[in-house]
Amino acid sequence: MNRNVLQVIATTRAPIARLVAALLATLVLAGCETASPIVAKDNRVFQPSFRITSSVEEDRPGSAKPQTGRVIEFGLTRAKGSDEQTLATGQQSVIFNNNTFVAPVTLKNEFDITYADLSFRWRKFFRERSFGLELAGGAGYASLDMAVASDTQSTSMRYGSYGVQGGVGFIWRIQPSTSLHARLSGFASRGTTGITDLGRYDFYLAQALGDNFSLRAGYTKWEVNGSGGAGTSDLRMVFSGPVAGIGMDF
Repeated sequence: MNRNVLQVIATTRAPIARLVAALLATLVLAGCETASPIVAKDNRVFQPSFRITSSVEEDRPGSAKPQTGRVIEFGLTRAKGSDEQTLATGQQSVIFNNNTFVAPVTLKNEFDITYADLSFRWRKFFRERSFGLELAGGAGYASLDMAVASDTQSTSMRYGSYGVQGGVGFIWRIQPSTSLHARLSGFASRGTTGITDLGRYDFYLAQALGDNFSLRAGYTKWEVNGSGGAGTSDLRMVFSGPVAGIGMDF
């Protein structure tokens, strides 16, 4: 191999090496980029709910009037809300369901959440006075329909997440058939998509109608976190509003 050929090889290796290094750096940096989260906040979300309990104590039948006892409890709640999210110039894009929303852009984010829980619940009125404590724990299922749209494109996805849930609450028996409830509960899932965790704060008035039925009305706030999947935007929904529900106790 003559000297001229060696010089050509030497002069071409450096640009090729720099090109390969630049490509690798681009790939690494692209892998480190984080997408902007999808955020929706709505303070006017009406939430219908349904709850049914069954006593596990043979000598203490279930009752719509709050009392000491242990029950199996099933609850179902639905919430639908929406919000606008603005990405300013320079912010990371929103990446969701193989769609990229590049800043600057204004997004319309809509969510539809159905949450079901099955718990073992313990409730105690100490010395059978007006104030009581309740503890609950069990399994939960959170279904999420998420839609994201801009002026030029839109996309949506449905997720389902199983996990564990639990809560603690306080009760004030104003009258034998009328009670005020405050409850803090949470849910956590090991899934990598959909709702990964949530916190819920309930404050409501319950009115028993006979022995087995009750009506509930009050206010609830949720803080919900989730993921659209690897390499996509995280999900965050904060919403609150009036809650109304029917209870059945046996």
